[in-house]
Amino acid sequence: MIYDQAAALYDLQYAAYRDDVPFYLRLADDQGGPVLELGAGTGRVTEALLAAGHEVVAVDASAAMLARARERLGDRPGLRLVHGDMREVRLGRRFPLVIAPFNTLMHAYTLDDQDRTLATVTAHLAPGGAFAFDLYLPRFGPMGVVRREEEWGELAPSTELFLVQHHDPAAQLVRSVYYLDETDAEGVVRRRTARLEQRYYHRFELERALRAAGLPRVQLFGGFDRSRLDERSALMVGVARAAVGA
Repeated sequence: MIYDQAAALYDLQYAAYRDDVPFYLRLADDQGGPVLELGAGTGRVTEALLAAGHEVVAVDASAAMLARARERLGDRPGLRLVHGDMREVRLGRRFPLVIAPFNTLMHAYTLDDQDRTLATVTAHLAPGGAFAFDLYLPRFGPMGVVRREEEWGELAPSTELFLVQHHDPAAQLVRSVYYLDETDAEGVVRRRTARLEQRYYHRFELERALRAAGLPRVQLFGGFDRSRLDERSALMVGVARAAVGA
């Protein structure tokens, strides 16, 4: 998977992405801390939460991604990094806010994976606590052909990034293969390859799963501004709350 194969590539590609940060910061302010973050990656959202004064327990299954997070975050007060599988991790404590930002739930590939991941969420949510997440809604470009990622040249001028995607609609699965060509000072081109699989969700499928997991109050939005979810939405952003007496 790309997160182990090319953590540095991922970190560079999304270093400037901040669309989700105000949404999660507002929730953390409203709910209070500490915050449990599933799929913390290289610590992009983690860093913003820490800077706002929140304690964060950040979990990720990729050792390479967590290594980048440690480089980014160091030994900041209020931080705990945990190498663990979101389907299995148990920390023995509850949180007023659990988050799974930036498509984390799309790495729960089977129904069992999904159920176990949501069981992790509910096992760590305090009564009345909130679970927040965001997922992209697929708007497919050409499938099975090589596409050059134009913006990459601005991020790393001596490199080019190419992408090939395949869509399996029956499995609700998108498979992406990234080719990163790096040119050294002598003009030699070296290629690195990374693969990524993501399973997407339909609205009512996800809402039913959340309710079945014990999160009866579900709100789904079409963006971080909490706009209405409709056929034009590029994102599905959600907040699901545990019962007060849970």
